[in-house]
Amino acid sequence: MPNRFDRRREKTRVDLIQAAERVISSKGYHQTRIADIATEADVGLGTFYLHFKTKNEIFIELIEHGAAELRKNLAAAKAGVHTPAEKLKITIDTILDAAAEAPELFRIVFGHSPAFLDLMVRVHEVFIDDLRDDLAPAVGERADAIAHLTIGMLSQAISW
Repeated sequence: MPNRFDRRREKTRVDLIQAAERVISSKGYHQTRIADIATEADVGLGTFYLHFKTKNEIFIELIEHGAAELRKNLAAAKAGVHTPAEKLKITIDTILDAAAEAPELFRIVFGHSPAFLDLMVRVHEVFIDDLRDDLAPAVGERADAIAHLTIGMLSQAISW
């Protein structure tokens, strides 16, 4: 069981990530300063630096956390669904809905910014793997190509 100090530290980290999401969503990544995130989280700059070295570091964690949440939402939405076609529809709808809720974050990650290319590839691969598994029972070997095409088209639509 974490002690009070560890719980407070984790809460501050979560507060910083949530503040980063709000600030980046409203100002954009490039216009956001670390001081903006710290102010939004109601902490000092020193506290920010106790948790994250750079804006990139908190952004990467924000995206990885967001991708994990999106995967969890997708899994819940697909629970009890058996047909690959319905799973595909749920995947597309869920990703597009999430992108509409946080367009700036999705544009950066699913867009074509070279600064976040490695992150973009890692996030895409997770969703491609999940979709491939959903489609394989119906389309066999073509599942890989369809999963790549679907996530690629969603990425292009979101960045557009």
